[in-house]
Amino acid sequence: MSGANESPLEYVSRVMRRLGARRVVFKLLANNDNSKQQIYFGSDFDVLRLIPHGDLVGETTKDKGVMYKASLKLSWIDIESDAPPSPAPGAQLIFYPRYPEVRLSGFLRGSALAPSKLMQPPTPEQRALRGQSQRCLVFGICADNTILAYSGVWDGKLARDANARIESGKISRVASVFYELEQPIQEGRILLLEKLSEIYRGGFVRSGRLSPEGDVIEYHAKNGAGYTLERMFGIVPNGRSEPDFHDWELKSHRSGAVTLMTPEPDSGTYKADLGKFLTAYGSCTETRRDFTGRHLIGVQNERSGLTFRMEGYDPEKNEVVDPDGGLIMRNLQGEVALGWTFNKILTHWSRKHAQTAYVSYKVVAKDVNYYRFGPEVLLCSGADLKLFLHAMYGNKVYHDPGINMKLVDGEWKPKKRNQFRVGWKGIDSLYEVSERVLLTDL
Repeated sequence: MSGANESPLEYVSRVMRRLGARRVVFKLLANNDNSKQQIYFGSDFDVLRLIPHGDLVGETTKDKGVMYKASLKLSWIDIESDAPPSPAPGAQLIFYPRYPEVRLSGFLRGSALAPSKLMQPPTPEQRALRGQSQRCLVFGICADNTILAYSGVWDGKLARDANARIESGKISRVASVFYELEQPIQEGRILLLEKLSEIYRGGFVRSGRLSPEGDVIEYHAKNGAGYTLERMFGIVPNGRSEPDFHDWELKSHRSGAVTLMTPEPDSGTYKADLGKFLTAYGSCTETRRDFTGRHLIGVQNERSGLTFRMEGYDPEKNEVVDPDGGLIMRNLQGEVALGWTFNKILTHWSRKHAQTAYVSYKVVAKDVNYYRFGPEVLLCSGADLKLFLHAMYGNKVYHDPGINMKLVDGEWKPKKRNQFRVGWKGIDSLYEVSERVLLTDL
């Protein structure tokens, strides 16, 4: 049980942190939040960033358009015993882009500790009796993406504690419908700007990246700004789709277009045989094969002969209507040369780009480049899927690949970089909120 000076929420939070949670969030549940109608997680796309999930997989419904499902590593806990967390293997998030709306489903089945009685659909009598009574659902989010779950009883001490904190206005709201005792979003923003201010005051730094072992490696290529900025934050270059620093993705920017993401295609000749793809659609010599050039939706690229399309997308409704579609490049015969399913694009965008910091920089060329980051920073949040799809269809976002294979010692060595880019003036159109900050003012 909780200590004399410890509230019910603080006690549940302490138990979850002892079990490995790094963040603890909670939500008050109403009558309609039950196992039949599913638990409503809001209309905010940011909830897909808050709650760790598997890949989003789309399917068509009869009356709700395309919906996406993503598995969760959710386990229920008992705060009054030493029983280990009990997994609920059927737990999943369901995302309905048309509304938009996110719900939790399958969260009871298979778990010995699941609060089944508390999550049953109410009878008319129970609904009338409970009125405005609530339960409190608490999630503990662990570093390995496990989600620890606990629910208090109807109108119990936990729900009353949560409600009192919310009404006081002294608690942090996250992802629209959740709350947190700490203030992680503001804290992350503060830590980010403090670190960027420190880097700016430090002046020019030598181009370099971190090795997997954490050693600094000098970097001579022209695109060293991003690697150098990551190095200053202690980030090892990686292909993961998670944010870089306290839920913020870092992007360096000087002029011209910005690279938003570099997801690998999951369909087409490219995926089956890169050498065959480059031979057919690239520029080739005896020792090198290249695939480059801006590819726009609905426009045949003169160099590759490929036409980029958004298949399964309705531009008038601005929504995906066929989950088997995606961003597809076809040749003159209609064959798929390379493509990204909407599942792949949506999963990547929801995990990595909900909050992005675009950091300006200056460069001085010596034996290697030297960079100074700042003073201008653009903080963007609310990376809604429909904003991205609309920008993609309107060619504000485009594919600008830098892919090649070089013949080295008799063996073809590939280098893959599938860049989705946007002009700097179009950045604001991808996010719900944009804020320009000068580090010199902090």
